[in-house]
Amino acid sequence: MPSINEIQLIKRGGNQAIEINPPTGVDFHLTSSGSDWLWAAFCVFILYSLIMHVLMFRKPVKERIFYYTSVVPAWIMAIGYFTWASNLGWTPIQAEFNHVTVDDQETHPGYRQIFYAKFIAWFLAFPFHTIALGLLSNTPGVQTAYNIFFTDISILGYLFGSLVKSTYKWGYFTFAVASTFATAINLFTTSRRSALEVGKDCHFYFTLYASGFVFIWLVYPIAWALADGGNVIQPDSDAVFYGVLDVITFVFIPAVFFFFIYDFNLERIGLNKPEFQFVANKEISTVSGRTSGETVQHSASTTPAPAPAASP
Repeated sequence: MPSINEIQLIKRGGNQAIEINPPTGVDFHLTSSGSDWLWAAFCVFILYSLIMHVLMFRKPVKERIFYYTSVVPAWIMAIGYFTWASNLGWTPIQAEFNHVTVDDQETHPGYRQIFYAKFIAWFLAFPFHTIALGLLSNTPGVQTAYNIFFTDISILGYLFGSLVKSTYKWGYFTFAVASTFATAINLFTTSRRSALEVGKDCHFYFTLYASGFVFIWLVYPIAWALADGGNVIQPDSDAVFYGVLDVITFVFIPAVFFFFIYDFNLERIGLNKPEFQFVANKEISTVSGRTSGETVQHSASTTPAPAPAASP
């Protein structure tokens, strides 16, 4: 059996995030149990990012675009979860409702720990799904930018609403949900029709990806209403709720997507091409010659000037 000193050493070597970064000034806060779960989710994001990063090198550079749209958001979420699990990146906000209570709270409703770090991670990571769907369906860039705008507006709505203690937070919640539906409508109309023009297989892949992503995305408002908005569940419970959604959104769905499109020909959607193409080398040399002050010689195909007439 381990000695008392060994047991104490094991305890000291465990998760000490709550002790090192205590949740001072809040009534409803993250505990060691919630932090343990967040560290587990953090490991999932890191492992997925590393695996996809290694697999990426099995593809030519021109065929890695969907690896980029998968690895980058997972890496962003890993940083966000590192911050969240460390009990950092939060601020105390008085709850609107007194659904959750503790014995030693001094105010009613009490103060809840709001982790703004997770909203920042979502703001940076969620648009990559919109970008991937836009690329897959060969959606025009302007339309994709429009979808990205509404995607980020939805995240800002949840962030601003979380930082408001009054009932006005539900106004921001409404903006967030409306932006989510706006993005979903754009994806299932314009982008889906564009995917069908590429081919039936592309249309199937797009529908599968978009359906899974939008379905899970529509669960986030429920989690927010129960956690940051309505103060119905404790921060540990909302960590589990959000954590499951995030792992599905940024690990499971992209992994399934890759299973289907691994051998998809990117030339069909115009992605297997050089990023920049010049019109003609002659024009480039002409411009550089003028810049350096050199005399530009006309090409041999230029019509020569007529010869002077012979004198009688």
